Amino acid sequence: MLSALGYHRSVLAYVRRVDEHAWAALRGGPVGGVGDVLLRNAYRLEESAHPAVHQAGRRAAEALGVDAEVEFFQVRGNGDANAFYLHQDGKAIVVFEGSLLDQLEPGELTAVMGHELAHRVLWDAEDGAYLAVDRLLDAAAGDARTPAQYLETHRRWGLATELYADRGALTACGDLSTTVRALLKLQTGLSTADPEAYLRQADELDLSTGSRGTTHPEGVARAWALKNWLAGEDVESLITGPLDVDAPDLLDAVVLRELSADFAAWIAQTDGLRTDAVATFAAGFTDRPLGEPGTSFPRFDEPLAVRPVDGAPLPRPRPLTEATKRYLCYLLLDLATADPDTGDAGLVASLAIARRARLTSYDDLADDELGWSDKRRAKLTQAADEVVG
Repeated sequence: MLSALGYHRSVLAYVRRVDEHAWAALRGGPVGGVGDVLLRNAYRLEESAHPAVHQAGRRAAEALGVDAEVEFFQVRGNGDANAFYLHQDGKAIVVFEGSLLDQLEPGELTAVMGHELAHRVLWDAEDGAYLAVDRLLDAAAGDARTPAQYLETHRRWGLATELYADRGALTACGDLSTTVRALLKLQTGLSTADPEAYLRQADELDLSTGSRGTTHPEGVARAWALKNWLAGEDVESLITGPLDVDAPDLLDAVVLRELSADFAAWIAQTDGLRTDAVATFAAGFTDRPLGEPGTSFPRFDEPLAVRPVDGAPLPRPRPLTEATKRYLCYLLLDLATADPDTGDAGLVASLAIARRARLTSYDDLADDELGWSDKRRAKLTQAADEVVG
């Protein structure tokens, strides 16, 4: 049985806590009202004339545990072959556009049905909890006043939902090659395609930087995710990518605040920078007492083991983008210069911290901002190297 992705569960937990009233207001069953529109503007695919469509639909519904009535419609569309799902009260509706039905073999059609009906499985899960989040994020995305963190969450939520639906396609038809071939036909419009070649193509890519898709992951990334999901691998890095201070979602914003607070605590309790002024400045990076730093000094040249948000599953370590490392360099420099009384001792301490944290661009950044002479820089860096040993 399909289960929601870790990203879905994390966002749901966050929204329940932070936007409880908005989430509750949008929670409810499927909507009605499009039946008359479809009857007026589309062709209903009845079983007597289109038995293969209904056979594929029944096979997918049984595999996914969908017990609602399913109706199928064909619309002209804009020429592109496509299919989409409409979440309706009392029934599920799958709509086909263009020439897609003419392109698909029975197993491929079952995969497409599974993808579309998987949306219903997700929206029905936990009494419609994920549907409410989807509605909330859709509403936020349509408002020009929405903060960027919500927009990025909306984008990643869409990617996660499509990966979930792809798993529904694979569950329905039971074969990876068939599922990928159906995906290829949808994307390319080809009547024949080689799924194994596409999977080899996926293996040539570094997908650790995440998907750049806006509504769907790139097709090759979706094929890669299906293959690795079958192998028991965690593929959610495709959704989240590296930890990027320039484009955080709601969850990453929490992680970045925690990271900033932890790093500030380390800095404020380092010899040479342990003053009241530095501690006060460091406390500005957190809304809780600064507290003690973690048990091990952070290293930012390797994937960072971040804490889960709101009790979600422990995420995989995340690499940091160069923008995030630069932000951490500025955090360090701000604290190193927060108290003029620390003088050179504070600067040396900050350079030593940068070496321990593997913030390799810190020396150049500090030099650019503070305007050191070559002689002064050499003196400070030599002293820092001696501290680190």
